[in-house]
Amino acid sequence: MGKADAMARCYILVSMANVLQHQHQSMGSAYDMLESLKEMFREQYYAAKKTAIKALVNAKMAEGSSIRDHVLKMMGLLNEPEVFGAVINKESHVEMVLQTLPDSFQQFRLNYNKNKWIYH
Repeated sequence: MGKADAMARCYILVSMANVLQHQHQSMGSAYDMLESLKEMFREQYYAAKKTAIKALVNAKMAEGSSIRDHVLKMMGLLNEPEVFGAVINKESHVEMVLQTLPDSFQQFRLNYNKNKWIYH
């Protein structure tokens, strides 16, 4: 085991709860530890990813609420699936935010799409 791997093992073990430390301290490398942890928490990872995507898809701005607050909320919701490995391109970010706006923003959406079409 190399020095870097030994240090990585130490950092991983120190950051774990005691129960996990006991399960992983005999493992030979940091890689083995990380693979074991990935397997242990795989179900929770996929459930969290699914929840993040569901929150994004179901987001809707309430009529009369602050557009600024809504866009900030959407930025956070768009970031969450990406933390779990989902790839959403920047153009899709804009389209997804536009779809969450209430009907009173219909003209804004039309203008945006018209101008996007003109300049592309």
